[in-house]
Amino acid sequence: MRIRDIVQLLRVKQYVKNILVFVPLIFSQKDIPGIYHNLPPTLLAFLSFSLTSSFVYVINDLLDAERDKLHPTKRNRPIASGRIGKKTAITIAISVFILSFLLGILLGYRFLATLLAYIVNGFLYSLFFKNHQLFDAFSLSFAYLLRVYAGAFAINVPVSGYLFLVVFFLSLFLAFGKRRHEILLLGERVEGFKRVLKDYSVYYLDQLMVISATLTLTVYTLYVAQSPNKLLRYTIPIVVFGIFRYYHITHNLERGEPSEDLLQDRYILLSGLLYAFVVFLSFLIK
Repeated sequence: MRIRDIVQLLRVKQYVKNILVFVPLIFSQKDIPGIYHNLPPTLLAFLSFSLTSSFVYVINDLLDAERDKLHPTKRNRPIASGRIGKKTAITIAISVFILSFLLGILLGYRFLATLLAYIVNGFLYSLFFKNHQLFDAFSLSFAYLLRVYAGAFAINVPVSGYLFLVVFFLSLFLAFGKRRHEILLLGERVEGFKRVLKDYSVYYLDQLMVISATLTLTVYTLYVAQSPNKLLRYTIPIVVFGIFRYYHITHNLERGEPSEDLLQDRYILLSGLLYAFVVFLSFLIK
């Protein structure tokens, strides 16, 4: 067993999704000092939530090991390939769970409740939701929302209705894009790997992606329009470009895994950096 296998088992690449923990910090503060003051608990929340997500991923891999062996890429995962034994994987899962719980205690009972809700949702997804059309996508979307609430509870700020809706619709857009990619990737092996994929079609997922993208952009535009921070309006073209780019990735480049494409696609990375730069400027220029 190598360090690289443990890192792969914990799905460290997936931690990019946990950046959502920082969203309440950015959009609830009015100045740079406010961000600095609340940064330590947010970093702690990010670490605790990331470890919790690793725990859920390991348990899911244990449950899906036989099915993963049928997948062209997931068969290379540490448990499915046999590089890490099941007993060792269970030990690692328990260890990261205990560590995440100990860190979560420092952030209060509401944060701990969010971690518990994430774990329950993860188990329900593995045992039920992933085999049922739409329930699978909504469960994934709920997991994204819990990341936002975890960040909010860590610094005791509310989650606005706009933020809730933007994250909800955007996560659905990403989930449907992932399903579309899996259908094209697996081809005739769809039912052998994921039964829910037989209930989807590429055309149906195309329509769901368009609806989700439209709702995301509509709500985000409304949020920016009513925000007292006028500089945020310049983030709208960046958000539009990022969504259009992901749509292009899923339809023309035969990809669609959010955690990988968000890190590997230079245009999406550039969009993210530019978005962060404009938001940072919005705190400096009043």
